[in-house]
Amino acid sequence: MQGKKPGGSSGGGRSGELQGDEAQRNKKKKKKVSCFSNIKIFLVSECALMLAQGTVGAYLVSVLTTLERRFNLQSADVGVIASSFEIGNLALILFVSYFGARGHRPRLIGCGGIVMALGALLSALPEFLTHQYKYEAGEIRWGAEGRDVCATNGSSSDEGPDPDLICRNRTATNMMYLLLIGAQVLLGIGATPVQPLGVSYIDDHVRRKDSSLYIGILFTMLVFGPACGFILGSFCTKIYVDAVFIDTMIPKVTKHLLSNPVFTCIVLAACMEIAVVAGFAAFLGKYLEQQFNLTTSSANQLLGMTAIPCACLGIFLGGLLVKKLSLSALGAIRMAMLVNLVSTACYVSFLFLGCDTGPVAGVTVPYGNNSARGSALDPYSPCNSNCECQTDSFTPVCGADGITYLSACFAGCNSTNLTGCACLTTVPLENATVVPGKCPSPGCQEAFLTFLCVMCVCSLIGAMAQTPSVIILIRTVSPELKSYALGVLFLLLRLLGFIPPPLIFGAGIDSTCLFWSTFCGEQGACVLYDNVVYRYLYVSIAIALKSFAFLLYTTTWQCLRKNYKRYIKNHEGGLSTSEFFASTLTLDNLGRDPVPAHQTHRTKFIYNLEDHEWCENMESVL
Repeated sequence: MQGKKPGGSSGGGRSGELQGDEAQRNKKKKKKVSCFSNIKIFLVSECALMLAQGTVGAYLVSVLTTLERRFNLQSADVGVIASSFEIGNLALILFVSYFGARGHRPRLIGCGGIVMALGALLSALPEFLTHQYKYEAGEIRWGAEGRDVCATNGSSSDEGPDPDLICRNRTATNMMYLLLIGAQVLLGIGATPVQPLGVSYIDDHVRRKDSSLYIGILFTMLVFGPACGFILGSFCTKIYVDAVFIDTMIPKVTKHLLSNPVFTCIVLAACMEIAVVAGFAAFLGKYLEQQFNLTTSSANQLLGMTAIPCACLGIFLGGLLVKKLSLSALGAIRMAMLVNLVSTACYVSFLFLGCDTGPVAGVTVPYGNNSARGSALDPYSPCNSNCECQTDSFTPVCGADGITYLSACFAGCNSTNLTGCACLTTVPLENATVVPGKCPSPGCQEAFLTFLCVMCVCSLIGAMAQTPSVIILIRTVSPELKSYALGVLFLLLRLLGFIPPPLIFGAGIDSTCLFWSTFCGEQGACVLYDNVVYRYLYVSIAIALKSFAFLLYTTTWQCLRKNYKRYIKNHEGGLSTSEFFASTLTLDNLGRDPVPAHQTHRTKFIYNLEDHEWCENMESVL
């Protein structure tokens, strides 16, 4: 027995040493994992993903006019492309936001980012699959110096391309159009878990008074992404280069949420605000081109450097003000009403900031007369009848008579130096010259500078309502339904706020067209608009949406003013310290961890953290 004691003691010592080493390894492993459990790391990752999402979406908007010319589309067609992103969200947004909260939310968001990356790569394929986009001799009616001039007596008819070849390429172009739509749908599917799960995850891991600041930072990055997209589009456009809806059985909890008037009104108000962004901003670059005669590159550059950064700053300031002023839900809705009124007033001023179309020969005024509007309007005239002018392209020129012509060919210019233009009958023949571009409108430059300043103010102030609206929404529902409520919000944003507006704005813009190009005997893209009607219709739609949002904000304010605690489920002071740490049940671990029956009706839903881990997390936030 005495001989076994040393052996037993030695064995016990070695066993203790092994257990000690294993405990140290486990401790190191635990520490290594916990260093990535900081909410700030998640915030940075989520911001980066939102930045990428916003960049890709804005880049598409920045090249809409290029897509029109590249694939010979109408504004309504590119509106469909712009709306396709939202269609991908419809089938999954409620499913992901409701059931996704039961799983590992950061991993689901990461998977969504991978799908978004695949969609972004797919959207680039049309450029590589379609025919090469470059100049070839005789492809368009261009002279020796690259200018569209009159081909007297059909002198260059033998240099023209094969019409059948061009029209056969039309079928391939339609396939590329469908491919762009499919890529946007895939991007929308990938973006489904990013916002609803990300916002709810952050709100669950920070103190309530800090939630508005964190969410404000998150949405600031979401809007800062479009600034990068527009700037990228500005550089790229300078380079010359070649739907299944969700099941109609929505859950009972959805009916419960929508029966809350505060929740419904604030969601619809957010939809109206986003509708203005989705519709007005989607065609803002095109609007600047038409109203103020800017190039596509200049318009994108101005948007990326002015309006978008102002909107980012506005969202951040909105979240910061909610935190600094310690605004309750009632104070937040008052703030939203105020900024909505100011931004609507800015949109009203846009009705008076623009330029006229000006006289265009054969379109707005007859040839040789810029005042007699009763005469028949036709771009073809005896002065250019032998020039074989084409309407598949638009290269406007300004004549010495102050009239804009669709091209040098339509002005009757038979020389590449743009002189001797036969259609300029009101000036001597030696002075019958034209210069590239539309004729300038008086006072247009001053109107543009004013428009740009007002747009910056409008973007800054209007964006300040973003964070207060989200804060009101997540305070209106029970904590366990927070993720799902955000999912309903983003579903309705896409269904009502993103999909219809580009279609409505696009159809409205097409209705103001004065002259359409023709391609293979079919109507192509619009090349000239009635600027006054365009401005009134375009801005009025935005004003109507902003006004409807104000009515919804007012209804929300009335409901909260009459019975605040009825609608704000987790109002300030509603949880004591003991209640707050009373349970570890969450939707993340629902169905896995057993819950005592006596805790079923008094459970407070918080993230499953041990006491020491919760304290470490709070210290990292502070």
